[in-house]
Amino acid sequence: MNIQALLKEPISTGQLLANLRSRLEPIAVKSAYISDHMPELVRETITNAEEAYRGFLKLPGTGGVREFVGSPPCWLDIRHNDNEFLWQLNRMTHWQDLLEAYSLTQDEKYGRKVIEEMLDWIGTVEIRDDMIDYPISYFEGCHPLRALELGIRNYKTWPLILEHLGHTEMFTEAVLEQYLEVVYKQIKILRKVSPLLWPKADHNHFLMECLGILTTALYFPELREAEEWRAFAIEGIERCCLAQLTEDGGQIEGCPSYHNGCMFWFGLAVVLAKRFRFQFSDKYMELFRKNLDYSIYSLRPTGKCVPVGDSHANNLAVMGAVYGYMALDDLTWLGLATNLIGTQETVREASKHVWRALDVQRFSEDLKSLQGKHYECDKLTTFWNRTLHQAIIRSGWDFEALSFLFTCRSPIQNSHAHIDLMSFDFTALGKNMICDPGIFCYREDEDRKQFKSANYHSTLLIDERDHFEYISSFQFGPQKIGAVYNVEDRGFYQIASAYHMNYEPIVHHRHMALVDNQLIVIADCVEGLEHNGVQRYFHLDYTEVEAASEAVIATSDIANLAIFTYPQEEVELLPGRLSDMNDIARPATRVRFQGIYSGTVTFLTVLVPYKGDHVPAADIQLTGDACYELNYGRHYRIMVRDNDIEIFKIRHY
Repeated sequence: MNIQALLKEPISTGQLLANLRSRLEPIAVKSAYISDHMPELVRETITNAEEAYRGFLKLPGTGGVREFVGSPPCWLDIRHNDNEFLWQLNRMTHWQDLLEAYSLTQDEKYGRKVIEEMLDWIGTVEIRDDMIDYPISYFEGCHPLRALELGIRNYKTWPLILEHLGHTEMFTEAVLEQYLEVVYKQIKILRKVSPLLWPKADHNHFLMECLGILTTALYFPELREAEEWRAFAIEGIERCCLAQLTEDGGQIEGCPSYHNGCMFWFGLAVVLAKRFRFQFSDKYMELFRKNLDYSIYSLRPTGKCVPVGDSHANNLAVMGAVYGYMALDDLTWLGLATNLIGTQETVREASKHVWRALDVQRFSEDLKSLQGKHYECDKLTTFWNRTLHQAIIRSGWDFEALSFLFTCRSPIQNSHAHIDLMSFDFTALGKNMICDPGIFCYREDEDRKQFKSANYHSTLLIDERDHFEYISSFQFGPQKIGAVYNVEDRGFYQIASAYHMNYEPIVHHRHMALVDNQLIVIADCVEGLEHNGVQRYFHLDYTEVEAASEAVIATSDIANLAIFTYPQEEVELLPGRLSDMNDIARPATRVRFQGIYSGTVTFLTVLVPYKGDHVPAADIQLTGDACYELNYGRHYRIMVRDNDIEIFKIRHY
């Protein structure tokens, strides 16, 4: 293809390259500052670049270790029965380390490696003009031209070639022509396909695809479609904001990892707007600011986000905070992250994004200013997102606080959800105690099914049935109504209440309360039973667990947990697994209480975290119809109704 046919006006390739270079950032200034002031980042970058240079990458399916993918990579390989392997390989994220290593060292081997791989990819992956008319389903398939990969390549990795190599002799006019031709073909396809795939703009994929279109239009305004692409992408990102960012704070998919990713993508759009001198609407900026808070709320006190839905227990709240800072010139969220994640880890993670800062020196100095500070948090300790049907309740904003995330959303938003109605994740005393299992993988296999199933979450089942049918990795059967319908601070206790109808005619209500900032009370009320089995599962982040006559006791070197329950039921300890990242899981223990019941039955569970060898004593007595007395140091009366639970402190004389 003659690239002149792609341009608004006929100009030489040399002039086009000169125009492009005038728009690039001062990468030499950035790299000099990073080399002088961020030695740890430099070492890590070069180490990673050396591995990538040799063709060794970590990808989904490789078990968390590097694997030889070819040199150049075998772009069309699907390994480990994992489509994500091919998709993520074709995002070329390893180019970032190679390109940054080149800018830091001026060793041309890193830059030439990227050029060679790019040209090899262009020669391997055929992009024909008639592909634009392929069925939409084609662009959801397992190949390098899936729509999402078209978007990610063109906002995240391919533009880095321009920034790091565009000023060099390696990036010749001939290379520019090949680069522009293949980028143009990708974006032309994406511009047609993406709005058809995501007409409601309610998925993170559409956001990334719009970013790919926008970035291309900004770097190459000479393209004949550039103005239309730019306008479409800006409007699309605005639509994503309105469709995805909720008024209570929290991206609509309800997965903290994806939420943090969206804070990056929405924030990056603002960084691009600053750099290329345009603005997003006031409403966009307002929602972006409000949603940054969810990145902090969904952090466990121990510094990892709750991995509800398709999420990992990671520290990507830092990434959200970084782009909050870059977009809004506000350190608040980075400061709050240091309270829970720690200053050293926060600064280390934030530093990975320094290349995207418009003012690298200021960014670095502002990160250093976080050292030795404790940010005061004025945010409420009771959070309720009515759209996501999530409640997050915590005793405070310190490392040892008690905190739980409680969720019940049915029907689901999309298939990143798990079968986890009225499940919860609980942290206390510096220890993750009862955990959401995380993703583990996206593969179409038994691991995926297990990690998404109800009995791998801390919830209640009827007759061992999932709340709704698992069909495949990204497909469920129909779902009936389920909701978190009340979250309230009542002084000495804070409560969240939910119900769902997926076992209709059986109805399940669950109430969770943080009491006196020292224990959790869970009341399950189940109506309409007819000789049904009821199973209550708790997925413990412990391997040392004992089912004693009075309680289930879980112990560790950090902190312990005692689980008391009424009525006393058959209890069984089952193997569990918890995953913090792709393909890696650690052993855990699932506790199952079960019995056979008819009519309406109420179950009371009390979670008592503690330290030391002395096991706390707690006594639960039934004193009336769904009325209990709990003795744990002091006496509480607990009254359970279908749609509420009330707790009173009582005195004994």
